Amino acid sequence: MKSVSLSLLSCVLALLPCACSSPKTLPALMVERLDWMDEVAMAKQVRSLPITDPVREAELLRTMTQRGVAAGLKAESVQRFFTGQMVAAKVVQEEWLQKHPQGVTSDVMVPDLNMTVRPALDAIGQKMIASLATPRTPAASAAILVEAGQRLARAGYSKAVSQPALEGLEAGLAP
Repeated sequence: MKSVSLSLLSCVLALLPCACSSPKTLPALMVERLDWMDEVAMAKQVRSLPITDPVREAELLRTMTQRGVAAGLKAESVQRFFTGQMVAAKVVQEEWLQKHPQGVTSDVMVPDLNMTVRPALDAIGQKMIASLATPRTPAASAAILVEAGQRLARAGYSKAVSQPALEGLEAGLAP
């Protein structure tokens, strides 16, 4: 009996961090996604890949739209949201490349797009869908837009990055 109780207690304790942590807000997820773009730009530069990847972008848009519709969202809202995020992401990559035209030093570890970066971005995208699908009032949506603008500014993103990200967010929050 004692071993069962200890086993049960350890299971409960293992679940506590997950149960106590609140999910990230949509603006926090937007910044988290954009924060990966330096690594994306670096990986693309090292491999001589273009910033724009129409095949990958279309695949991502299709996948996120399917997931969004399955979560009860309008396809157009999901597409416009993720299009805004992708445009913002490409601007971050372009800005990084302008700051680092010679690339990175050989001692910098460049992440693998397929093994590290894209799985992380896909996980963030799934969390974004879940957050978009959360019912909210128009006032709450307006507050999310304000918070997103503030978070993007605090993170140091340019207006060229923030504008499409916020336009996409506004479209994604539309009823």
